[in-house]
Parts: sequence; structure tokens; C-alpha cells
Amino acid sequence: MTLDGNLIINGKRIQTSHKKDSLNPATLELVGRVSLASTRDCQSAIQAAKQAFPEWKTLPVSAKQKIFRNAKEILLQKGEDAARLITLEKGSPHPESYSSEIFASLGALDYYTRKLKSLLRPHPVKHSVSLFFNKKSSFRFEPLGPTLIISPWNFPFIIAIYDVLSALSAGNTVILRPSSSTPFTGLMVGEIFTEAGLPPGVFNIINCKIPQAEEMISSPDVQTIMFTGSVSTGKRIMELASRNLTNLSLELGGKDPMVVCVDANIERAARGAVWAGFMNCGQSCGSIERVYVAKEIADKFTQRVVELTKKIKVGNPVDQGVEMGPMATLSQLKTVKDHIQDARDKGAEILFGGKNKTNLPGYFINPTVLSGVNHTMKIMTEETFGPTLPIMTFSDPEEAISLANDSSLGLTASVWTRSKKMAAWMAERIETGSITVNDHMFSFIEPAAIWGGIKQTGMGRSHGPFGLQRLVNIKFISFDFLNRKKQLWWFPYDSGLMPLLSKSAVLFHHRRIKEKLKALFSLMPFLKRIQEGSSLVNFIKSSSRYFRK
Repeated sequence: MTLDGNLIINGKRIQTSHKKDSLNPATLELVGRVSLASTRDCQSAIQAAKQAFPEWKTLPVSAKQKIFRNAKEILLQKGEDAARLITLEKGSPHPESYSSEIFASLGALDYYTRKLKSLLRPHPVKHSVSLFFNKKSSFRFEPLGPTLIISPWNFPFIIAIYDVLSALSAGNTVILRPSSSTPFTGLMVGEIFTEAGLPPGVFNIINCKIPQAEEMISSPDVQTIMFTGSVSTGKRIMELASRNLTNLSLELGGKDPMVVCVDANIERAARGAVWAGFMNCGQSCGSIERVYVAKEIADKFTQRVVELTKKIKVGNPVDQGVEMGPMATLSQLKTVKDHIQDARDKGAEILFGGKNKTNLPGYFINPTVLSGVNHTMKIMTEETFGPTLPIMTFSDPEEAISLANDSSLGLTASVWTRSKKMAAWMAERIETGSITVNDHMFSFIEPAAIWGGIKQTGMGRSHGPFGLQRLVNIKFISFDFLNRKKQLWWFPYDSGLMPLLSKSAVLFHHRRIKEKLKALFSLMPFLKRIQEGSSLVNFIKSSSRYFRK
């Protein structure tokens, strides 16, 4: 991999005079310097994607599968090096960078390679209106064109891979704008696909400042925008995209609840809370951000959570045995500290953590467990996006549901119980895009699952067949090759049309067989007219199915 920091436009590496430093969040040392795109560079990338679109959308599926397969083989060979880059640029421990980003990306590449032919296969339509029985119709899924992907820093490789694969699988071309905090990781994704044989212009990588990004969002040549990030930025993108009515897929974060029922396996639930709350330093849209536990088991559960949290080794993520690295950005560290302080000021108890790792130079903070929290506190109502586990008790399942739904966000949630009945009851009532039982935060890396939520979490879904449908034009196509001069309901609207239509309505839709038979015989005078507009045999066959209802 070259990873020289240069842009990738139309298959070429472009160096610019404006640069951006990428810093290691653990040591604050320089990872490298990347080129920043000008307005002209951004437009060149969009035009390259536009020009490459006709060829890419018509490229045989087998050729696309070969490219995806090559990309998987390249990533398999270079996966450990790729994980090290993620660790240096984002701050997650090396094993975690590999498992959550590289291993998961291999699974995504495998899925789209195998399923590419079937995911967007045309769907035949069986007409329910009897007068349309002679038509042969289907839904077809056609690509829209250049897709702008604005990718975040918290999972800079796997989220980019998933979105790029979805867009490419749908037949679209791509302009990727990586996060300014993890620019080299975005370029690495481009390197892999370029080496895999992706044609020039199909996938372009643009590191740029916000004004240039907004210019691309506003471009009439961009047909779809995929964005993962904050609610405020998502709303700004919606505003800009509205100028051209650009297709949008937005995932804007979560405030994901964990509900621990009275019959839960306390050991499993505690371990699940600690991992899903603190992995990636809590910087996941799907992280557990608030815990609701039944009063009867709250003390045991909380005690075990604190015991496990104390064992987490925080340090430089390149060191052996480190389980939690630094926050990825200084601004996010400040948000976490603000939420902790707000909770403390309003009466919450810090059971563990809440302080910086002062012996390390980067953006470190200990994993933090809190009790005595309530919904007046930011830590229970706003997305913290950091290593905090605030624990609140509930008296009965109805209260747990009410607390879980008391949020403007709705991405994922988890229920922890031994009761299948209780799990199903809660899963039906919690307002969110995904529910998992006795596990949390695995559904993102399952390619066949969906990713996305409700409320201010955003709009649309990504991943798998439902995600791809967000990125295409779903076109209804109908063929009618019956050799007739006109349809029954066309002009002229003469005196015979109304009796024909009303008697046909009784034939097709009356509840009683006797009335249907009367209507059928009363249509005899209209046989010639029916024959002129349709096949009489097919008309009779079609009407016969209504007698079986």
C-alpha cells in the first residue's frame, strides 16, 4: 500500500499544496500528512464518478464479483498492517482494530461477493386487479449514479467498507470523503479496491475541509449521499441536499439502552455491559449508553460491573494486553468529561473512573461506572459517545419500557432475560431500529442484518437487501403484448361502459357467490366488447378465482 496521503481521483494519485496532519490520539505524535482537496479537485472527483457510471452499472456481475474477491484476498494478506494503521490513527487496541474492522470487513466482502447476483434480482409482480391479468410486470432495481459517502472516525474502515460495498453492489460509483481525524484509513480502503482492479473513476477518495464537502453535497451530479455522524451535521446535510432533492441515507447516532430483567444471567449481562459499553472506548453508535436493571438484582449486577471494569487495562493501544485506548479526538473527550461532571453535579455517584489517565499524553480517560442517575442528566439523555456506563433501576417491565423509549434517538437496544416470552414482549415495545436479546452490538457486522434507526437517529437503512434498496431506483416495469386495439376502460365513455364496469365490480368483489353468478350471466351481452379489450378466455379464468375466496 502506498498510503502517501495523496487523493485518489479517476484512478490517479493527486498531491495538493494544502495539507492536513493526522495525529496519533495516544501519543499525539504525527501519523502523517494528507493532501486536502480544492473545490476543483472535488468537482473532478464527481465528474470522474459520473463518467465511470455508465460502464460500471452495466459491467457483468461476474466481473464485479472478481473485483470484490480480489479485494478480500488483498485485505486478508494485509489485514494486520491495516489494523495497525487503524490503531495508530484512531486509538483502538490492535486486536480490537482487527476484530471489529478487518475481520468484519472480510465478512462483508464475502457476503457481497456471494450475494451480488441475487440481492437486486428483479421481482415478478402478480397483479391483484383482475383487468390486468394479461400484463407481465416486475420490480427492477437500477443504480442511481454517483454516491457521496461521508464516513466517520469511530469505525473508519468497516463503516467505509460497508457503505462503499453497498453503493458499488447497487451499481453506483463512489466519492468517499473520510473523516479528517482518520484520513489515512479512508485512503487505505481506496488502495485496496484500486489494487483489486476497480476501474478508474468508479471509486474516488477526497480528503477535504467542510466548505468543500458542502459543495459536493450541493452538487446536482451527486445522486445519493450516505452519511454517518452527528444529528446536527445530518440536519445540515438534509438542508443542503434538499436543494436538489438528493437521495439520502443518514445514520446519526444512538443512546442505546440495555434492559436487564430480574431473571437475567447476571454474569453474562455484566460482562456484556462492560464490553459493549467500553470497547472502542465507547465510541460506537451502538454502544450501551444507559443501563436499566431490575431493582431486585441491581446491587449484584452493579457490583459485578464495577469489578470487571476495574480489570480493564487502559494504555497505549499498540502495547500488548491493552484493552482500552484513548478517545479518538480531544473534542469528544471534552464531551465525555462534561457529561460525567453534569451527572456528578446532579447527584450521581461515580463508582469507578471519571478521571484522566494522567501518566499518558493522549486523550485518555478511565472507563466510568455511575449509579444514582436519572433522566435530568445529560449522561442519560444525550449521546455521550465515550466509556461511561450509567446504571438506573426499574420496578417493573412497564417502567423499563418507558425509560428505554424516553429518548430522541432509536438505533439499537438489548434485553437480557432467560424468558423468551418477556424478551418477545419487550422487543415489540422498545422503539428502535434493532433489538438483540442477551447480546449487544453485534448486528452491525452481520451483513444480512440492517443498520439504521428511528426518531432523530436518521433515515433509511444500510447493509443487506434492505440497505441496497435505499441506493437504487425501484422501477415498476409492465409488458402488455395482447393484440387488442384498446383497453376496456378507455374512450369512448358510452352508455355501455358503466353497466359493464358495475357488473364486473360485483363479479370480482361481492361477498356472496349467488350475486357473483348473477353478475357473470348479466355480462353475457358484453362479451363482444370484453373480447375487443382483452382475451375472453383469460377474463373468465381471472374471474373464476374470485369464486374461491
